[in-house]
Amino acid sequence: MPFQLWRRKNPRLKGYDNSQEGAYFITLCVQGRQCLFGSIVDGAMKLKPAGYMLEKWWNGLERKFPLTKIDIHVAMPNHFHGIIFLLKENQEESSPIKADVPHKNAAPRGAHTGAPLQKIMQWFKTMTTNEYIHGVKEHGWRPFRGQLWQRSFYDHVIRNDESLNRIQEYIATNPQRWELDRENPRAKGEDEFDQWLASFNTRPSLTCRGAPACAPSVGSRHLGDAGEDLAAEALKKQGYKILERNYTCPLGEVDLIARQGKSIVFVEVKTRSNLNFGGPREAVAGPKQARLRRLAEYYLKQQRLAGASVRFDVVGITAGEDCPQVEIIQDAF
Repeated sequence: MPFQLWRRKNPRLKGYDNSQEGAYFITLCVQGRQCLFGSIVDGAMKLKPAGYMLEKWWNGLERKFPLTKIDIHVAMPNHFHGIIFLLKENQEESSPIKADVPHKNAAPRGAHTGAPLQKIMQWFKTMTTNEYIHGVKEHGWRPFRGQLWQRSFYDHVIRNDESLNRIQEYIATNPQRWELDRENPRAKGEDEFDQWLASFNTRPSLTCRGAPACAPSVGSRHLGDAGEDLAAEALKKQGYKILERNYTCPLGEVDLIARQGKSIVFVEVKTRSNLNFGGPREAVAGPKQARLRRLAEYYLKQQRLAGASVRFDVVGITAGEDCPQVEIIQDAF
């Protein structure tokens, strides 16, 4: 029988330019499926120090690559899932909201602006590999065989808001589905999510104009940043004490966390240049409400505030030419 050279299947969508703006679902797997980052206990991921290390470098992507926006992520025993937005590289648009605070996403000198997805993931894999090797030498972490990560990574182009919500839900519940996980060496079945994901075998449209899964423009991000500044000031005037801004955890991000009286308040800020697409309350729909509730439970557990009174508020800001309008909606859902 003649010898045939084995060719590795490309895990990315053929013919698609992964350097263009959009939303991507990322999966990186440990070489040999070794469980190095933690274990699943009662349907929850119990992280080892190596797992926390992954989260640290993932949260650092926006600082290294200013034209990125990270979303929900999870470190699993032998792989990592996350959603990342690539932003369009263009001139910064002026925001109709005036704010004295410098934009938190302003690119530092020498930053890797406009980097393609492959370059971003290669940096993440390099940084995590280097720190893992240090952990093996200095802290007795379990050694890996050959290399830490598989040679490439898997990415899925997120087409629309429905897909985005489904993938966010999958990431949030991934530890509970470990027995069906394709990366689990002892999996006892097949997850229907994998079948759904495999059904996308065509390239998405090259334009994502108006698509919910498109990454926001730089100007839109600055509009949102300035809106959060105004929201924080308005809340302070109403007696709120700001505890966290842009709090990020494996379940995602919340704009503001505050205390008012005896209540811990989780605040979603919605900034609009107009109301053509509905008001702020309508913008926080069912899937986002469920995500915020899970995030609140995570935060309270981490801060040892179990049993505290919790409330979910929405601050709507409409940017006008003269003066932005600020609306605080308490007990929004």
